[in-house]
Amino acid sequence: MALFVLVFAVDVACPNGMTADSIRAVAVGVSIVHWHTIALSHLQPLLDPGQAVTVAHGQIYPFFPWAVSLFSVPWIVGSDLLHKLGLGEGSVAMVRSTHDWGLQIVSMASVIAGTAVFVYFTALELLRVGSRARMRRWSLGVALAFVFTTSVWSTAGRSMWQQGPSILCISAALFFAVRAESGRRGFAAMGASLAVAYAVRPTDIIPLVLLLAWVMLAHPRRLPSAIAGAALPAAVFVTVNLVAYHQVLSPYYTGGQGFAVSGTMAKALAGNLVSPARGLVWYCPLVFLSIVGVVVKRRAGELTRLWQVLAVIPVLHWVVISSFKHWWGGDSYGPRLFTDMLPIFAVLALPAVEWLAQRTAVEVGGGAATRPAGPRRRAGYRTLVAGLVIVAAVWGFAVNAQGAVLRSAWCWNSEPTSVDQQPSKLWQWNDPQFLRGIRTLVWGPDRSTELIRNGVDLYGCPVEAVRP
Repeated sequence: MALFVLVFAVDVACPNGMTADSIRAVAVGVSIVHWHTIALSHLQPLLDPGQAVTVAHGQIYPFFPWAVSLFSVPWIVGSDLLHKLGLGEGSVAMVRSTHDWGLQIVSMASVIAGTAVFVYFTALELLRVGSRARMRRWSLGVALAFVFTTSVWSTAGRSMWQQGPSILCISAALFFAVRAESGRRGFAAMGASLAVAYAVRPTDIIPLVLLLAWVMLAHPRRLPSAIAGAALPAAVFVTVNLVAYHQVLSPYYTGGQGFAVSGTMAKALAGNLVSPARGLVWYCPLVFLSIVGVVVKRRAGELTRLWQVLAVIPVLHWVVISSFKHWWGGDSYGPRLFTDMLPIFAVLALPAVEWLAQRTAVEVGGGAATRPAGPRRRAGYRTLVAGLVIVAAVWGFAVNAQGAVLRSAWCWNSEPTSVDQQPSKLWQWNDPQFLRGIRTLVWGPDRSTELIRNGVDLYGCPVEAVRP
């Protein structure tokens, strides 16, 4: 509970907001609560009427996955209850007056906080680093690093992107998969979590299929339980789509993303890893621990089918998102399209965390003169990797804090040119996105709006000269 409250409070306190694709997310939630439909016709006229909507059979529906809006429903109900008590304007008025960004933030803050809790308990299940108290401390460190040194903080928590609910569902699925692997119940809950993940993000078909394949190969008798768990969310997903769009999948799933593999694939594959604007290694450098974790697991002879599947999922995801025509994810901060994989990276990194946390017998006793050369070298490797981890964590915190706090970090997408109109700026090292916020805060002529709450929507992104 303390971890949940801490992450929730920090996320809500951060002023930066990124509405973009999520402009209809709360509106759809309001329609679900008040009119029991995902149609937006009751909220006409809409702000920016052509954005993020589609027309089906004379009704206006959300273009992006409607299931994301379900995560705002508790907060919409809460705001309406407060309105009845004379506090606030109520959810309908908030949408119509375009003041619903606050509902987006509290909704995603709770989602991110819940994700941190799942990561914590998954780490607690897998780490073996001594006493129970020590395991809790290391698990807490893993959960906090997961949130505050990655795009979880700077992207998933800043608006109702699909990535927020996606990482919550995937982290839940991983927790239940780990429990099931150890012989306890969890297959049905894993299946349900994966089905909801696909309902909020189409690329989550990859973990859904591969983890079900793992169950089929490693635990065939448990496959019916996993499928049964996925059945109810899948039935709701399909039923709503049939009623609204008259098809099993919404238009976003069937034709919403353009593919342009030829001529762009190699650049996109590289860009999603090392671009100064979208490169995973610059915004989430701790992911290198995932590689170390897989190596540690393999050397120990413990690379089970589950771990093999988990190692393959991010690779396939990387290939798929690199096939998108707009592989950089439009206006966003850092590797937004890679954010879904962060819970898997966190689990893959746990063997490396355990390796770092362990004390060798040589480190516990004896002086340097009595230590064999082998243990001394292992201790040296451990010290080197620990130092790199600290540097990566500090760097990741500094980079992602900008996306959560500083307006210019987001405005990089449109100043001085639009990233969608000039994708070459994704490779500009003279003005990398991960430094734009700090450079503006230090040298920008107008720093007064950098920390304004939701400054992007309130003040826009006026061109501000930044010193080299």
